[in-house]
Amino acid sequence: MTTQRVRAIAFVFTTIITMTLFVSARAAKYAGDPFSLGVGARSLALGGATIAGPFDGTAAWWNPAGMEALHGRQISAMHAETFGSLLNHDFVGYVDSRDRVGLVKAYGFYFYYLGGGGIRITAMDQYNRPYVVREESHGDYVLAASIGLKPAVKWTVGISAKILYRDLGTETGKGLTLDAGVLFNPRDNVTLGIMATDVSSGFIRYSGKTFGGGAHTESIYPTLKPAFSIIKKHKDLSGQFSASGDLKFENLRGTAQYWSGSLSLDSHYGLEISWRGILFARGGFDVGRLTAGGGFDYRHVAIDFAWMHQDAFDETFRVSASYRF
Repeated sequence: MTTQRVRAIAFVFTTIITMTLFVSARAAKYAGDPFSLGVGARSLALGGATIAGPFDGTAAWWNPAGMEALHGRQISAMHAETFGSLLNHDFVGYVDSRDRVGLVKAYGFYFYYLGGGGIRITAMDQYNRPYVVREESHGDYVLAASIGLKPAVKWTVGISAKILYRDLGTETGKGLTLDAGVLFNPRDNVTLGIMATDVSSGFIRYSGKTFGGGAHTESIYPTLKPAFSIIKKHKDLSGQFSASGDLKFENLRGTAQYWSGSLSLDSHYGLEISWRGILFARGGFDVGRLTAGGGFDYRHVAIDFAWMHQDAFDETFRVSASYRF
């Protein structure tokens, strides 16, 4: 690896860490939570532990550096009934990772939606008692463009620029933010990675229709996600264990698995076992919640399903499909 490439990689790492700490000092608590539920049935079945792989058509969302590993074009779609039927959760993505000369090895686009109905707008009657005027829907939307770069043989870097739109029924907000990720392969069967969501000065600016003080802007806390993945093969069977963590700076305390001061950590673990790369069985833990699922991948089509246990809500089910060409 040349000195110039080493400096470029070091610059990416330094930028990710520096911008993350800078933004966290002036961001709004929980502002980015609706955009953090994850996408793809494969990833959910693995407990969301896919920052360092395994990657599929949802790679642009999890870590855009992973798009380069797809080697071709892929369209992916997902639908989920999250927390029972409380929320609809949808994703559509496209990745182009065909062989090409130059620094840019892959690019992609995706659309993300999380929302539902049930917001009751109330008013006071003549006896000063509340009554329902109407019921509104709500939704969070993301439209993103991603690129994957390969500055060295064992290194890949990915960047995603995202446009955000939030509809709260009586209030709307628009925003911009940036994600960045890095992958390093010290060995053929080992991948180390780190992803930073909302690493830029991401923000959502509201219209001010229902705010007494007029328009309002809130920034989104960044999240650092270190990860690793290990692959082991034996004849027709292949196993891949993955783990990642969500490092946040929101002073979450009781709502996080582990915390110290303003720093908190949520963990993700997943194990995938495949037979000839066709049939898959998966299991994991998503912030301590049990996940499971499976799928098949034959010729150009892959279909995956997943389930996640919930203590306080109904179970979450997710189905996704992809087509390679």
